[in-house]
Amino acid sequence: MKLKIKLKKTIWILFSVCIFVSCTSETRLLNRIPIHSVNVEVQDTEGNPVQGAEIAASNGRATSTDENGLAKVRFGAVGVYNISVISDNHMPSNFVITMPVDNGKTFTRQLALVPNFSRLRFGLMNIYPFIYNYMFSSFGYSVNMEPYNESEFTVWRMSGDNDDILTMKKAFLKENEKGQQWWRMEIIQDDEESKYVAEILFSKDKDKILRYREQIDAEEIQEKPVTDDWYSKPIDLTEESIEGAVVEKAASVETPAGTFTADLLKFGPAPGTTLKIWKTEDVPGGVVKYQSLSDEEVITSSILIDFGSGAETMLNSY
Repeated sequence: MKLKIKLKKTIWILFSVCIFVSCTSETRLLNRIPIHSVNVEVQDTEGNPVQGAEIAASNGRATSTDENGLAKVRFGAVGVYNISVISDNHMPSNFVITMPVDNGKTFTRQLALVPNFSRLRFGLMNIYPFIYNYMFSSFGYSVNMEPYNESEFTVWRMSGDNDDILTMKKAFLKENEKGQQWWRMEIIQDDEESKYVAEILFSKDKDKILRYREQIDAEEIQEKPVTDDWYSKPIDLTEESIEGAVVEKAASVETPAGTFTADLLKFGPAPGTTLKIWKTEDVPGGVVKYQSLSDEEVITSSILIDFGSGAETMLNSY
C-alpha cells in the first residue's frame, strides 16, 4: 500500500513539473519511450468508420486510422496533450488528453462533411456538428474572442469555395439559476427557404451539452437525446496566443453590419492551412469576420451582417 501511494505521488510530481516548468532533456527523452497510449476512433456523422484520417499529437507523434477508423497514439512523459484529427473533405476536430489519467482510453470523434451549401437538405443528416463547427469554431478552436451578454445575438453570412451562401444566427438567450446557459442557433438556406432552429442548454463551464431542442421549418419541436460524449468543446486560445497572432492592428473592415476597426489575427492550425480572424470589441463575441484557407485559397468565409440584443426562446425551452 505504501508503495502504491509513493508511486502515485511520484507520478503527480512529474505531472506538475511537465506542466508548470520547461521539460528537461531527460523528460524529452522519456517522451520517446511510448509507455502510455490512447485509442482514437474516427467516424462520420452516420457512425461509419473514416479510414486514413490523420491523427497528430502535440508530442510530435502522428498516425492514421485503419479500415475500422481506429488509431493508437503513444506517449512517454506525463502531461497534457492536444490531439488533432484531420480527414479530407471533413471538418477537423481537436481535443485534449491528460497522461496518465487517460491512458488506455478510447476517444471517438465524429467528423462532419465539409458541406456543399447548395445541396444541404435538413433532416437527411446529423446537422448539429455542421452548424456548431461553423458558428462556434474553426479548425476546432473557438472563434469567440469576447463574451456575449444575455439576449445578445450575431447574424452571419457564410460561404464556401463554390460561393453558395447560408445565413446563420447565434444568440445567448439566458443563464439560469444554476449558471447553465441557453443558446440558440439558426440556419437558413437562402435559395431553398429552409430553416433550422436549435436551442441548447450548456453546463455552467460550457464543457457539456445538457439539453438540445430543435425544429426544422414548421415541423414539430423535438427534444433530442443527449449523451455525455455527444459534444466536443472548442479549444479556447490563450491571451498570449491571441496577442502573438496579430499581424495587423486597427485595420478597417467593411461588413454588411457596418465598418469596424479590428485587429487581424493569423493562425496556422496545420501545415498548409490558415485561420484568419478579424477581432474587435465593438460586437458580441468580438469577431466581425473569419476565414479558413487551404494553401492560401479561401475554403470558407464568415462575415457579420447584423448584431443586437433582445433574443428570446423560439422553442419554449424555458
